[in-house]
Amino acid sequence: MASKTKTPQDQIDSFWSTFITKNPGKVTAVFPPSLTTSLLARPSSSPSSPTAPTSKKNFGAGYEAAANECRNRVARLVRDCMRTNTKFTDFDFDVRGDGGNCLVGLTWTPPAERASAGRVEDALDTLQRNQVLGGDVALPVDVGVLRKVLAGAPVDDDADLRATFDPDPRSAHRVDWIYEDPQFEVEGFSSSDIMQGANSSDCWWLSAVATICHRRDLMDKICVARNEACGVYGFVFYRDGAWISTVVDDVLFLTAPDFATIGGGDLCDPSNSAMHKYKKLHQTGSEALFFAACRDANETWLPLLEKAYAKVHGDYNAICGGSVGEGVEDLTGGVNSAIGLEDVLFKDHLWKELLNEDKHFVFGLDILDQVSVNAKNGLANAHAYSLLQAREETGEDGKKVRLVKIRNPWGERGDDGVGEWGGPWSDGSKEWTPYWLTKLNYRFENDGVFWMTFKDMLNTFTNLYRTRLFDDQWTVTQEWTSVSVSWLTGYLQKKFIIKVKETGTVVLVLQQIDTRYFRGLEGEYSFLLHFILQKQDAAAGDYICRVRPKAENFASSNRSVSCEVELEPGVYEVLPKITAQKDDEKPPVEAVVRALARRKPQKLRQVGLSFDLAHAKALRPVAGTVGGPAETAEGEWEDEEEEGEDEDDDEEDEEGDGEEKPEKDGEEANDDENGEEESPGDVEAGAQQEAEVEGGGDDEDDDEDEAPWNAVCVIGLRVYSEDAGLTIQLAEPKDAEEESSLIFG
Repeated sequence: MASKTKTPQDQIDSFWSTFITKNPGKVTAVFPPSLTTSLLARPSSSPSSPTAPTSKKNFGAGYEAAANECRNRVARLVRDCMRTNTKFTDFDFDVRGDGGNCLVGLTWTPPAERASAGRVEDALDTLQRNQVLGGDVALPVDVGVLRKVLAGAPVDDDADLRATFDPDPRSAHRVDWIYEDPQFEVEGFSSSDIMQGANSSDCWWLSAVATICHRRDLMDKICVARNEACGVYGFVFYRDGAWISTVVDDVLFLTAPDFATIGGGDLCDPSNSAMHKYKKLHQTGSEALFFAACRDANETWLPLLEKAYAKVHGDYNAICGGSVGEGVEDLTGGVNSAIGLEDVLFKDHLWKELLNEDKHFVFGLDILDQVSVNAKNGLANAHAYSLLQAREETGEDGKKVRLVKIRNPWGERGDDGVGEWGGPWSDGSKEWTPYWLTKLNYRFENDGVFWMTFKDMLNTFTNLYRTRLFDDQWTVTQEWTSVSVSWLTGYLQKKFIIKVKETGTVVLVLQQIDTRYFRGLEGEYSFLLHFILQKQDAAAGDYICRVRPKAENFASSNRSVSCEVELEPGVYEVLPKITAQKDDEKPPVEAVVRALARRKPQKLRQVGLSFDLAHAKALRPVAGTVGGPAETAEGEWEDEEEEGEDEDDDEEDEEGDGEEKPEKDGEEANDDENGEEESPGDVEAGAQQEAEVEGGGDDEDDDEDEAPWNAVCVIGLRVYSEDAGLTIQLAEPKDAEEESSLIFG
């Protein structure tokens, strides 16, 4: 009998054959292409001409197109409200009719182990033997819960809601029901308006709002149209390199339940006097809101803006956690860069930028002290703040002082006194003489606003978020693609070629699609982006700028990396580098689709469509579509990486993913035997299984790793420039061997 003993090299080769899939996956789509083709944005490049110029648009013109679309939609909704004599109800984000889906997303984890009737019987026997049931042998059973246990489904569908919002909202009403004299603005927009609500995890976004709301020009570009009588409000945001718009109604979540529900609805109140008193105390004015609110009891702009931002992301839970800079990007279309304050080289140069005389920037801050969780001289740790102003003034002694004005989105100190700076120049400190109070037009209030010296800012805060703003003098050019990310890390052979026609400032942004818009469908992989900018065909290591993520860990937000540089006319290359990490605790997309298509179909439709629209940026038209090489009967889309495509994706998946398929009464377990169509989850699971089988070695190695490495990332390069002639081209590797090779440096 031949020996099965492997040489050391054979064992290594066998391991890698099972660890890394031989056929890298393509960009995933949740829904069949035939259902969404008409909704997907058409890329400008043709697959027959991969070096064709990419999409280009004037920054101001792109904004105006989205703003006009939003205004027109608001006008149409108002006409319909007038015709029917009813206020607008947004059925796509109906907090009264479907409040749970507006609060939480596709938060799902696979059950640890499927139960069985025998296991349930054993558990009951154990209880009886240990006399847990006392003398009783009978035990009341909730059949619905037992059915869920046996099916391996979560027992409590509302557990995710309580885990996210504790307590959760108790009621929802329209603006004119909540406020006595509602007004969208009271004396304009101001950072002092902002009060953080129960969703304390969106302090990053509230800090972003506070950072820009003193700029009327920026706020008017976000809040573009409204009709307060009809309850219709239109807003514009920036997502993945494009302006988007949304419309919401004026129904808001409240902290207190309705009077009619108290005590099981059995309270006696024949004159309604108790109800009116209760409403006045608990459900009236800004303080009654569950989420963010304006300080003025009748001002409404902030909760409506927050609602619109939550809607475009799918739900309120999706906007929990983030960075100030990303929030400012989403609100302004600017480009953010994070600066570690401990690492600043030229502090005078940074100070000059903070003075912001040309108003080209806005700034935010955060404190992320990894050593201590305690407050830092009155300021909360792991928290975001807004930098409102920087001023260099001369004191009474003739010495110049550099001061910065900062705001905490809480709007006031907490019960423990934390929330405002307690060092020099804090409210009530000895530095505040009548001279300085007059000079800075400042008064002491418990409003979250405080001053400190520039030096104390550098020593107290962790990161500064600097966002460059753009206007209609700038053109944004972009190209998107998808890449298979190697387990080894290095710069990719697939690269972007930039042709610059005029000398000037260029801002380059390498970005991955924002997973915040499809929480729950992120998949198992997280990515960190890097890139090198160099002259075309430059010698190794001779780069113009080398850009790394601010935090070299996957727990931090690394949506994009950027650099700002002066370039002369010429041809340049951007070489991406992508580092991936797999989290085995996260379910793959196909598993989420399988589990939730029946249990949460409406939420899956909403989030899945957002997922598909985002990933479509990496797709190009093929036969039968606009821009494709030939016309066919059906239009389809494919991503750029055709090599290694599994030709058997549509073969029947007889084994499934180890789960039993849900059955309908009177149906066979195998739907395909009855001629029924496979679900998207079946196809994806089948393709994954085939990849695993193809990568297998001997039987002894089959269980090395059930899910081989198969990381695919959608990335885009955006270039902002005042050079309208600048172009980007995507340079493809010449063959599969070059595509799989990496450049190290």
